[in-house]
Amino acid sequence: MLKVVFLLLPMEVSPVVHQVNQTNQSELEPGTISHTAARLLLWGRRPSRGLARVEFYDEFSRQQVVRELENKLQEQGIIFHKIVLPIWEKPSFVLNFLLTQLAELESGVVSITGFETAFSDVSLVDALQLINFNRENLARFNLRQIWWMNHDFTNKVIRYMPDLNSWFFLRLFLTENSTQATNYNQLFTDKNTVHDPYNLPGTAVNFVGREQELSRIHQAFQQSSLIVLSGMGGSGKTELALQYAWQHKGDYPAGICWINVLNSDPGLAILFFAREYLGLNIPNQGTLSERVRYCWQNWPEGNALIIFDDVRDYDQIKSYLPPEKDSRFQVLITTRFSYLGVSMSTINLDVLTAAQALDLLQTYLGKERLTAELEAAKQLCQCLGYLPLGLQLLGSFLRQATTETLANIKEKFPKKGLKYLNSDKEEVRSIKTILDLSWQLLETEEQKLALCLSLFASAPFPKHLIISLFSDEAKDEIEKWLTDSLVKLNLLKSLGNEWYQLHPLIRLYLREKLEGSEIANTAKSRYCTVMTDTSRTVPQTPTLDIIQNLTPLIPHIEQAVREYPEYIADEDLVSSYTGLARYYKGQGLYAIAEPYYQDCLTATRTRLGDNHPHVATSLNNLAALYDCQGRYTEAEPLYREALDLDKRLLGDNHPSVALSLNNLAHLYHSQGRYSEAEPLYREAINIATQVLGENHPHTQTIMENYKTMLSQLRQAELR
Repeated sequence: MLKVVFLLLPMEVSPVVHQVNQTNQSELEPGTISHTAARLLLWGRRPSRGLARVEFYDEFSRQQVVRELENKLQEQGIIFHKIVLPIWEKPSFVLNFLLTQLAELESGVVSITGFETAFSDVSLVDALQLINFNRENLARFNLRQIWWMNHDFTNKVIRYMPDLNSWFFLRLFLTENSTQATNYNQLFTDKNTVHDPYNLPGTAVNFVGREQELSRIHQAFQQSSLIVLSGMGGSGKTELALQYAWQHKGDYPAGICWINVLNSDPGLAILFFAREYLGLNIPNQGTLSERVRYCWQNWPEGNALIIFDDVRDYDQIKSYLPPEKDSRFQVLITTRFSYLGVSMSTINLDVLTAAQALDLLQTYLGKERLTAELEAAKQLCQCLGYLPLGLQLLGSFLRQATTETLANIKEKFPKKGLKYLNSDKEEVRSIKTILDLSWQLLETEEQKLALCLSLFASAPFPKHLIISLFSDEAKDEIEKWLTDSLVKLNLLKSLGNEWYQLHPLIRLYLREKLEGSEIANTAKSRYCTVMTDTSRTVPQTPTLDIIQNLTPLIPHIEQAVREYPEYIADEDLVSSYTGLARYYKGQGLYAIAEPYYQDCLTATRTRLGDNHPHVATSLNNLAALYDCQGRYTEAEPLYREALDLDKRLLGDNHPSVALSLNNLAHLYHSQGRYSEAEPLYREAINIATQVLGENHPHTQTIMENYKTMLSQLRQAELR
């Protein structure tokens, strides 16, 4: 049988990157002209397309970076383009201009400037929403795009359109003033009015279900000065850290410094906090790490809490952590990674319990509305996988859509779920945005693996089925990607014993991505082949052990016939449906088995036509189910049709004809219609003996059936 094997595309191999000016990038000071140029050069040499954003404070410094970058790229034969956006135009005009310009450029690197002065006659929010809506169109060109944005404009992008901000693969901060090396004086030298030493963002009004975790953080700080909150995107790490900080604000008289690592350089953020909120005069000399160290040494007396939110790599913050021996400082880190590369005291944040999820939803809907549709509410919470952010966004939607019933939303959720979880509110990031951040950290082949995992049903699945989706050569790589990337990023949950499961919302997110990918058809076909092979292992009469071993795999076989029937190969149709039917029939669950036999008959007739041997097999199987239930009047016409079809298609002397004769004879035999059964048995035995031989299992079965009937016939005659 021909099998379609889903082969992984070759990994992208980046060219060897040489040092810039013979200086190791890690030795360059972040925020300087040299460091920014070096990072952009490394990124510009990548063979793939993508977007980078550079936040800058000084136009002359930006121009110097562009000159250095252009010269280095040209030396290596990489084309460097420049686009300046038009001034004070409507957003639609600016967008069309940019798309037209990008479409005309050859592959290479392009520098794009003028965002700050591009838009007029409309609010900036509307302009950003238009760009955000077209972000995939903008990113589709075979170019490495550098979007230059000054500090004020960048803050507006982050505030008003975090979805757009998350689309940038690289985010850099150019802080150097071109007139003086390592000069941050425009930001940090002059002592400003000292603020209350807390820069905490606001917290969610609807916060329930994390009381134990809050207590665990407090207890953990009694044992360690550095705590990590780890969990999948949307699990509520950031909100939990904020709640802890606000509730324990009085414990930290020397301040609470909140640092969003995703959207800012942590070292610069600490300097800014020390100047703005503590009133420190920070020296201009020295590296960024040395100046941060100066802040720790001159921090006011009293306990302080430093929160690093959304850390991806320990090296991002390693150089900026407070000294371990200084007991005044406590550090709280949030991360979507299960492990940051070093051993630290970690609290793994799971989803809410079913009861906690209902409590959270009730804060949005009110007790009366929730109670009126309690069952639908429970099912919706389950669809969301009890994820706090999902419940929060759904609650916000339901609060607005007062005429929508929970039952109606639950019905639509499998296909429109993520659409319910998008929010246009500035303070709320959608599920898609949260998961995009993790998605962008995966390599191309890891992304393909994640997409294929979304094909499985919303139930645990074993590693051996995952590996079966790919070629044998990819086995070692797949095991590495599962553990080192997907599990580490909390995109996939390891259940132990080589079993895994996707969170329902992650699965929905990945399914949407799969549908728009180039591997969708190939992946679905391969999945159906693997599930058919699994279904084919179900014997006609499965034992209890077989049923027990198959039970956790059944949802994934069912997924193939329910969701992807068009991707099942013609030769696999009968096996795909029959294995499921046998599994339920073997347990006496005839009502569940019957639809699978019926669907098998429909599928073979629709796909293969009425005159095909597989149609005869499907007729026989459905008739046999009715036969074993004593539904003889329904079984007989199906048996007769199957026998007639086998004879017409295969000839009178074929093993399948012998089996069809045996089946019809057995039906008559079961009803005591011995005179009609006997000639059919005799004909079946003659064919089987000639074609298969006297000792073949099928021949022996037919003979045993005939002998049993003769014995019953003699007993009937004696009576």
